[in-house]
Amino acid sequence: MTFDARKYRDALGCFATGITVVTSMKNNVEPLGITVNSFGSVSLDPPLVLFSLGHTGNHCQEFQDSGKFAINILSESQRHLCDRFASPLEDRFNGVSHSIGENGCPVFEGSLAVFECETYATHEAGDHLIFICRVTNVTSDSSQSALLFHKGDFPIL
Repeated sequence: MTFDARKYRDALGCFATGITVVTSMKNNVEPLGITVNSFGSVSLDPPLVLFSLGHTGNHCQEFQDSGKFAINILSESQRHLCDRFASPLEDRFNGVSHSIGENGCPVFEGSLAVFECETYATHEAGDHLIFICRVTNVTSDSSQSALLFHKGDFPIL
């Protein structure tokens, strides 16, 4: 019996997820950002979260080298950021308004929440690297709704 990768991806798509853009800095100079929906909480004490990046095409090594991140949880009004940071553009930050957070990583105004963090541990997992991150600063705005991804689309709620 062969494993059906398409069926597997379709089944994974049944789980609605929020969308984040994880940002960092390459060599403390060049901003990096990638759309990520593999985000989750790990621990309250110490405060830990996780995200994962594919080894190919996602600047995985640069994120690993940096060790500092801002995980921007996107609001419904930030779909343009989701699309832009999921694209193959070289300079994804060109024309994108952002500030620099306490840990030196880009932060997007209007995000539902921002977790500023640093690498706590990494784990190899198939074709991805799981980053477990210690949260050093958090901000949130509960007045907005989350940007959700479900079955390959962005449902209107």
